[in-house]
Amino acid sequence: KVAQELNVNHSMVIQNWKQIGKVTKLDKWVPNELTESQKKHCFEVASLTLCNKSQLFLDRIMICDEKWISYHNWQWQALWLDREEVPKRFPKPNLHQKKVMVTVWWSAACLIHYGFLNPSKTITSENNAQQIDEMHRKLQRLKLALVNGKGPVLRNNSQLQLHHECLLQKKFLPHLPYSPDLSPIPADFYFSKHLDNSFSQGKCFSNQQEAENIFQEFIESISTDFYTRGI
Repeated sequence: KVAQELNVNHSMVIQNWKQIGKVTKLDKWVPNELTESQKKHCFEVASLTLCNKSQLFLDRIMICDEKWISYHNWQWQALWLDREEVPKRFPKPNLHQKKVMVTVWWSAACLIHYGFLNPSKTITSENNAQQIDEMHRKLQRLKLALVNGKGPVLRNNSQLQLHHECLLQKKFLPHLPYSPDLSPIPADFYFSKHLDNSFSQGKCFSNQQEAENIFQEFIESISTDFYTRGI
């Protein structure tokens, strides 16, 4: 368009843009535009988090994550090909393939509790309560900073309904919709990402027990500072 208006060669326009430090960039697609109410909520949460930006506050944070472990995990491969050669094509994974869900509770100090949901069962308030009870019993046995003093601050990245009597006195870090760049803490997807990259990627399981075994191997392989880095 500029070349047409100035009646000059297109390559000359490109060269001049580069000389003054300009580069070509595509518009960025985002899944949702935030409403004014959501923007205000993001500002409030970010402000509250900055007020608590200290090591003591980080030690009190407890994360609740959910992770689907698929029985068949495809591993993408980078290949060196001739310029005109077409890369291999693979069908998109079936959304309804076999998989098992694990819920993980962890803090900057250690793993607190994890539990698998039987594929034949659905998430209900009853099994939610059972899992929270088990987590709470283990939490009370741990001599962690998040148990003492002001108590834990819970970050819920899962779909668990945490309206449980043992959690009513705990503070919550809100989840910000459509704002991963403004997450109150950078721990979102930290656990899942490392599980995928380190263990499950490229592996296939024939049953739930094999998936649980690979998860247990992952837990045993991570260092003591893994959780600290995540928070």
